[in-house]
Amino acid sequence: LVASPDAPATSLRVHYRRADGNAAGWQIHTWNAAGSPNWNEGWNASGSDDFGVYYDVPLMAGSGTVGFLFHKGDEKDNGGADQSLVLQAGANEVWRLQGDGTTYTSNPLGQPAPDLTTVRVHYKRFDANYTAWGLHLWNGSGLDTAALPAGVTIDRWNQPVPFSAMPGHALGSDEVVFDLPVLNPRDDASRKGLEFIIHGMPPNENDKDGRDNNLRVEFGALTVQNRVGQIWLVEGDATVHTAPPDLRQVSSTDARAVWLNKTLVKWPRVSASGGVRLYHSATGQIAVAAGAAVTGADGFITLDAFTGTVPEAAARRFKYVASGGVFAVRPDDIARLPALHQQQLVLAQVDADGRVLNATTAQIAGALDDLYAAAYEVPDLGAVVARGGTSFKVWAPTAQNVQLVLTTPIGASPLTRTTTESMTRDAATGVWQLSKPGSLQGATYRYQVQVFVKGVGLVRQLVADPYSRGVTLGGQQSVVMDLDAGSTKPPGWDADAPPTTVNAPSDLSIYELHVRDFSINDATVPAARRGKYLAFAESGSNGMRHLAALAAAGLTDVHLLPAFDFATVNEKGCVTPSPTGAPDGETQQAAVAATAAADCFNWGYDPQHFSTPEGSYSSNASDPVARVVEFRRMVQALNAAGLRVGMDLVYNHTTSSGQSATSVLDKVVPNYYFRYNASGGIERSTCCENTASENLMMGKLMIDSAVIWARDYRISSLRFDIMGHHPRAVMETLKARVAQAAGREVQIVGEGWNFGEVANGARFVQAEMLSLNGSGIGSFNPLIRDAVRGGGCCDSGASLRANQGYVNGFFYDSNGWNAGQTRGELMWQADRIRASMAGSIRGFQMQTSWDETLRLDQIDVGGIPAGWVLEPGEVVNYVENHDNLTLFDNNVFRLPAGTSREDRARVQVLASAINAFSQGVAYFHAGGDTLRSKSLDRNSYDSGDWFNRLDWTYADNHFGVGLPPARDNADNWSLARPLLADAAIKPGAADIAWTRDAFRDLLRIRKSSTLLRLRTAADIQARLSFLNTGSAQEATVLVGRLNGVGYPGANFDELVYLINVDKTAHALTLPALAGHALVPHPVHATGADARARQARFDRATGRFELPARTAVVFVVPAASAR
Repeated sequence: LVASPDAPATSLRVHYRRADGNAAGWQIHTWNAAGSPNWNEGWNASGSDDFGVYYDVPLMAGSGTVGFLFHKGDEKDNGGADQSLVLQAGANEVWRLQGDGTTYTSNPLGQPAPDLTTVRVHYKRFDANYTAWGLHLWNGSGLDTAALPAGVTIDRWNQPVPFSAMPGHALGSDEVVFDLPVLNPRDDASRKGLEFIIHGMPPNENDKDGRDNNLRVEFGALTVQNRVGQIWLVEGDATVHTAPPDLRQVSSTDARAVWLNKTLVKWPRVSASGGVRLYHSATGQIAVAAGAAVTGADGFITLDAFTGTVPEAAARRFKYVASGGVFAVRPDDIARLPALHQQQLVLAQVDADGRVLNATTAQIAGALDDLYAAAYEVPDLGAVVARGGTSFKVWAPTAQNVQLVLTTPIGASPLTRTTTESMTRDAATGVWQLSKPGSLQGATYRYQVQVFVKGVGLVRQLVADPYSRGVTLGGQQSVVMDLDAGSTKPPGWDADAPPTTVNAPSDLSIYELHVRDFSINDATVPAARRGKYLAFAESGSNGMRHLAALAAAGLTDVHLLPAFDFATVNEKGCVTPSPTGAPDGETQQAAVAATAAADCFNWGYDPQHFSTPEGSYSSNASDPVARVVEFRRMVQALNAAGLRVGMDLVYNHTTSSGQSATSVLDKVVPNYYFRYNASGGIERSTCCENTASENLMMGKLMIDSAVIWARDYRISSLRFDIMGHHPRAVMETLKARVAQAAGREVQIVGEGWNFGEVANGARFVQAEMLSLNGSGIGSFNPLIRDAVRGGGCCDSGASLRANQGYVNGFFYDSNGWNAGQTRGELMWQADRIRASMAGSIRGFQMQTSWDETLRLDQIDVGGIPAGWVLEPGEVVNYVENHDNLTLFDNNVFRLPAGTSREDRARVQVLASAINAFSQGVAYFHAGGDTLRSKSLDRNSYDSGDWFNRLDWTYADNHFGVGLPPARDNADNWSLARPLLADAAIKPGAADIAWTRDAFRDLLRIRKSSTLLRLRTAADIQARLSFLNTGSAQEATVLVGRLNGVGYPGANFDELVYLINVDKTAHALTLPALAGHALVPHPVHATGADARARQARFDRATGRFELPARTAVVFVVPAASAR
């Protein structure tokens, strides 16, 4: 940086020494006040000297903090921990040693030990709450314990030493200061440093102020005067600063502060001493710079330091916000807030001369939810035709102006007229509205919104309606869509209704299906309808005959992967490649990858418009009404086949944000609908832009949209993608609202995964698997999935082969990749499966393989209790879905290479049998019943039709159609290649047909009795028991016994299922069943599995003979039947 008369040039040279003297290829990566190069384009050494190499680091500012780390490619020094230093005016020169976390201000080699007896600590907490924190001190840490004041007791974790007990204690306005006596290194050169810990007072003693490791003070890094060396510590910062850190941060585009409600704002890492200013500009002209006055503002209001108690609701909602000053709007200014939020706002902390010390913007959701709480009750957002008119309403409280741009036809001609009309803002709700006479059904419209956009300025832009019920090609314009109008309904729609096959959540048996996959490869569907909604209306097609057969067997729901409007297939036109190549070739995936951005396939987890059907599945994406009618025709056809329709809803993220072409929400209310991190960046833990359904109007949008699907499209069950990112309270409200609007119960299930910025309740009580008890909302069960399949969802490399599961050979049929398998581990897998087959009910008791009888919630499975729900409707059992490897492909990796085709099919059916016989919701993947393969693709979301095909002729399961796409699979190609090339693995048509029929038999058995669909936890506890348990069990056989006497719909007085996963037959004597009149289930008499008919039961002894790899059910007919 260039010097000025007032300040010398600031520069930074960093010396670096590696132990072996070889620093070739080592770069320094820097950020913050230094330039930030791309990774692997870091700063190379500028030169070398006797110490090692040195780097002259380009600086972006003359003050502040420089973050840095040393790396060679992806190899990082200091374990990859970020390092930092504070720039001083002038020349900065520091020294670093490999593996040493100290930044030395002089060459540490050959320096004499410092004459040091005291380390003076300056500790800054932004909440100034020093009494809640203390010190953990211990002998051998470098501490001079003899010099501690009388009465100070050390080395007691549960009794931290208060700062006030330390020598030199002084509490200032901005920090606490205390001294730590140390053993003088001058007397012993081995004394290199001091270690201690700052942590919370009980009950928060395990909170180490955000630091994982001990605080370490390197004596050689200190500037010592009069035997005293000083350090500066900052709350939540692991860095030991050897000079006062510059904590100022100045920006008008980040958002480090948070509105807690309409009048309180919290600013983390800024002390609450004095007040702050909220500058405003209607034209977005504010500019801020450290040490300079704010420019471009129209004015400011002063916010005073708040000394009261933050209201409980606000404190609870924003509990995740780091400590810092809380500031309050003065009473006289509260009335100005709605108008101010329509402008650019910048918070600034200034000195007495008005020069900026800190500046940022504030995250606005807390303020808008308080100011405009009444908007939540507005029942008719969007374009609504009612009472002889059409109303347009959009929630845009921060907009300065909103106009409706409306295009309507001119009479019966093909000509149209476009008008722009001003809308009226309702002060109480922030809703802009305009009403027009008559029905404007089919008219296209957009909103022209004038609003300040942070980092861009004041913009006026056209945007579609967040509440669009209809859209044009590509979703760029909204369409007035009256879903009660006759033109939107297929014939007979009003008289139809979903099948009444689900009387309790445990009745659900779900088949997960992608709209395009269903028919794109089905030659019995007219070409124009393949891959479209209307394919489902072809009742005589192979695909619909397949679904109808499943329905007759007992399937209740077809669940559709995303069929709302998504952004990742071009509705204007797309391509479909025609790959060719060897079973283990690379050419197929290369062809798919080359057209992935332009092809016709995507799973669709990229929402653009939440509440209108996807256009690429319509026969005419240019006709907004066609997609509505055809979606309803699909529902109607599935209902007619005896199947309810479920739908995947993805409200946890959108495809884009900001000013992107496919962005909607951010163009209407910038910076409201999404979840932000501490600096104001959008969180993306879900993959993409995370929405914030904890915000009032995002939660409302989600609920209102779900109502549309259930009420207006007759969706019968809803699956929520990454449901754990939504608050439980919002999901419970949604469940109630949807049922009320639909006039029937709509089952809710979802992915209750616990991860990301919301994990472990960091922001709210999540709708995650361990937090939904009593809600009646189902969550997917990873415990049964992993125990049955082996390993975990995301295994890679050797783990794909080594992590065998219960059905594919663990211990009893080893594939040779894991020599450490034991019978005890096999029994542990069986325990986990039994727990899931008992519906994962917390209070259910069973005997474990170590001979203890425990409640399921007392059994720990990798940090998750084996029993984790209160009622069976809260667990969704599955062994395969669209994510990860198909079950067949999983078994390709895990079964021994020489496993026969017949046994591969039997293993597939065994996994489905465990799922079908489990209490709770049964969830299956389309094609799991026909040995579906994706040619070992572990993530086929954008792998085209080629790797996602279904074959309803049952001739091919599409294993061995080339190596899976390199995008997510290249690391496993060396394992996949020989497997794909092995023709003996690929099933024949007979294997596929047998699996299909055996699967339907399982559905028939499940359908035949409510004993496999018990209604309540109490029913499960009273009527289900497991036999063949404990340490003496036959580990490869699962046996469940159900008492049906007097149970509605049981149809049998007793039902016993036995699942032998072993490759050999077993004889099993169960004395508890001796004398019972058990006979094979009627389905077995004509069922597909002839081997099941070979099973035998000896009534006198209770002895069963079980064929290899066979699931069989015995029953005692009901007394009335006898």
